[in-house]
Amino acid sequence: MSLTGPGAAAQAAAPPVLTRARRFGLGRGASALLAVPLVFLAGCLAVPLFFVLRTAFSNDSDATFASTLRDPLFRAALLRTITMAATVTVICVVLGLVFALALSMTRGAVKAVLGAGLAATFVISLMVRTYGWVILMQPKGLLADVLHALHFLDGPLDLLQTAPAMYIGMVHVMLPYSVLLTYSVIQGLDPNQLKAARGMGASGLLTFRRVVLPQIMPGIAAGAILVFMISLSFYVTPAFLGGPRQLTMGTLIGREMSEVFDFKSAAIMGTILLAVVGALYLLAERVFRISEMWENA
Repeated sequence: MSLTGPGAAAQAAAPPVLTRARRFGLGRGASALLAVPLVFLAGCLAVPLFFVLRTAFSNDSDATFASTLRDPLFRAALLRTITMAATVTVICVVLGLVFALALSMTRGAVKAVLGAGLAATFVISLMVRTYGWVILMQPKGLLADVLHALHFLDGPLDLLQTAPAMYIGMVHVMLPYSVLLTYSVIQGLDPNQLKAARGMGASGLLTFRRVVLPQIMPGIAAGAILVFMISLSFYVTPAFLGGPRQLTMGTLIGREMSEVFDFKSAAIMGTILLAVVGALYLLAERVFRISEMWENA
């Protein structure tokens, strides 16, 4: 039985819709590529997570979820971690927007310098950069010498292993993530819209508020969520710059494993932190639709 009529003719004339796999020339071989991410997720995420959960819910010691949640040291570390992550996120969003706008508006040598400085944060080891801050913030280090020369400081610099030192180091580490996500969205702006706004008499500030900002908000939100999530479980920078007096969840879990050797308490704390991160992610997904951002990327 054959179909006739204008509908059938239009259907026959329409080009076939290519799947993403066929569009990249992969064809049926695309399904084999799924083995790589699936093995990676199983070996690097599912299996370790299974053992963490099994340790957390085991009966090997007296540590329980209830006793951990009642522990004042744990509650202080959890509150400090959330406060640090929120503070670092706000600072990174503001500085990241300024940096991304400057990077998109400059040309030539200035753009190359800004881009090289941003790339250097990924090339240079995290440990090296963090240790650089430790040297800089020494009581009689370079920063203390500069403040003495400017008559802003009389005695030794009491900055290392404090909350401000930890925040400075974390902003340094997290800022590139915010910059890159914001910059990628700015690059997708239509220049004709900006020209039309300026042509209709809108000031630069009004153009930014009414045209630019609404379109780049998805990138800003994605950068903020990424910075916040990573900051919640960061270990190296808080451990070096915050020290034992500024315990975060990452450093507290590390201490339980390397100093106290209480693996069950560490697993319980890690499970609680995972639950907090998961709940915050679901909230962010509901408000900002993160999955749609990645699908449209």
